Amino acid sequence: MAIEWDDIRVFQTAVRAGDYSTAARKLGMDRTTVGRRFARLERATERSLWEQTVSGYRPTEAGQAVLRAAAAMERAMTRLQGDLEGGGREAGSPLRLAGTAGIANLMLPYFGPFVAQRPEVAIEIVSAKDATAAVQQRHADIGITIARTKPADLAGARIADFDQARYVREDTDPARRVAWSHAMMLANPQAWARLNAPQDRTAGVEVGSMPAMMDAVRAGLGSAWIWHIVGDADERLKRLETKAPASAAAGLWVVHRGDLAVEPAVAAFRDAAADIVAQFIAGQE
Repeated sequence: MAIEWDDIRVFQTAVRAGDYSTAARKLGMDRTTVGRRFARLERATERSLWEQTVSGYRPTEAGQAVLRAAAAMERAMTRLQGDLEGGGREAGSPLRLAGTAGIANLMLPYFGPFVAQRPEVAIEIVSAKDATAAVQQRHADIGITIARTKPADLAGARIADFDQARYVREDTDPARRVAWSHAMMLANPQAWARLNAPQDRTAGVEVGSMPAMMDAVRAGLGSAWIWHIVGDADERLKRLETKAPASAAAGLWVVHRGDLAVEPAVAAFRDAAADIVAQFIAGQE
């Protein structure tokens, strides 16, 4: 039985989407048809392509081989489309990017060079308290996350340090605190986030993102621990402590799933992430 390219495309979409229903919506077909195409591909390859593990379903070794072939064909089609259209837009859904606590939103003004160089990659910013969980749960294709070490089960690279200091507006009582929301703390119980945990009644306001944290401190609503790259750049703020405890030190990581063939758009952003963050940091100095 011959292997049909269209069945490989359906399998690739199902793996990326995480379930048949989501894949069916992306492909414009019903869930039953997706399952039927999947079964036909397994019959053609005479291999099981999907297995259940403690962390959920994932491709088998044979499934990985199919995905590698699919990725190679996808890259070839992208190159062909670019050759025919003079640099056309890459087919498929937008690249879903998550940033822990809204950190990707802080860097948006520095996406320009990447967008100019890769106009075929459409970026969708996914709202997420924790980018690691967003990628693990397939809500995002790639994430910029804050962690001490590389998150388990994900591929990635450390692209910058994330050191915090405590800041307040000049005319504000530093005893009044800006804290993370309960939802933010549930998603990020790590030491870097606990610096802004809502511990007592001195918290004047609770927020759920870094942009909101910055706005609250600038507005004089209280003091907070902030990434020093951003805090030092704001002339309206003064630093109260020079450095956070060593236990709260962390890094910025760019992460994506490591058990799947990497999509061209994911690889492109992953490779550009360090430059984007470096440009952001340089822009604050």
